[in-house]
Amino acid sequence: MRQILKRYFRGFTLIELMIVISIISILASILVPNFMKARAQSQFVACLSNCKNMGTALEMYSTDNEGHYPIEAGAPGLERIAPGYISSVPTCQSAGFDTYSESYEAFMNPDAYTFFCTGANHVELETLPDGQDWPQYTSKFGLAARP
Repeated sequence: MRQILKRYFRGFTLIELMIVISIISILASILVPNFMKARAQSQFVACLSNCKNMGTALEMYSTDNEGHYPIEAGAPGLERIAPGYISSVPTCQSAGFDTYSESYEAFMNPDAYTFFCTGANHVELETLPDGQDWPQYTSKFGLAARP
């Protein structure tokens, strides 16, 4: 009887512990990169949504201003839409700050504009053929398609 109790209460061997630790580390090495990729993808989709929202706010501004967009380049141009059309110029989720304002251009023409995310933290960031970063939003085409 004493032998059965002694056998029942014995602990794990070192080999058993090593096997369990190695299995957990293999599973972690498989899952962690997938979680990182999913996080980066969600930040990228949030950036696309920000572009679409700012484009819609610029269109509303244009409707109220005889079809003209703000002609100031950079932050002053996008900040003109902030008071009435969008609460504030959004920040890129991946970069953590406003990356759209520095790229806003109205081409010295109040009838067209373009802006893009200048944050270099997107995993899926690609360059368009004309050298501008993606995601890009223009008054003519909306959200630019991926090359």
